[in-house]
Amino acid sequence: MIFNVLWPMIEFFAFWSMRQLQRIYDRGFTLNIKQLLSSSDSGCTKSITIYQYVDLYSGPIFMIHYKYAAIINVTLIAFMFGAGMPILFPITAIALAVLYVVEKLMIYYSYRQPPTYDSALNDSVLIIMSYAPVIFFSFGYW
Repeated sequence: MIFNVLWPMIEFFAFWSMRQLQRIYDRGFTLNIKQLLSSSDSGCTKSITIYQYVDLYSGPIFMIHYKYAAIINVTLIAFMFGAGMPILFPITAIALAVLYVVEKLMIYYSYRQPPTYDSALNDSVLIIMSYAPVIFFSFGYW
């Protein structure tokens, strides 16, 4: 569970650094801003098409199903084993808070505009999460 607290931060910094390295490679390992701004031709990028350039310099696609999977995983583990190890509940609260902050920052500063989702995915997650108290009481009774 402690790994679930740290994973969103590890994932953020790993993918951020990979994107930055790809962008630096695309610029030809130059950090000279004057050279990049004074270049009137397309010599400051190795991208051939505009789609490649936009794909490289825009953020990743927002995939909500991975985020829901992380939330369900942390919550159900806490409810399953929380009766025996009550420390899981504060760890889960910290994990959900870290995931919330990291995803909020990613939505504001990194992700592309997310596609529109309908309520079917939210409804299925709420149905799954409604089984968490049943699991908690059954494992607590056992």
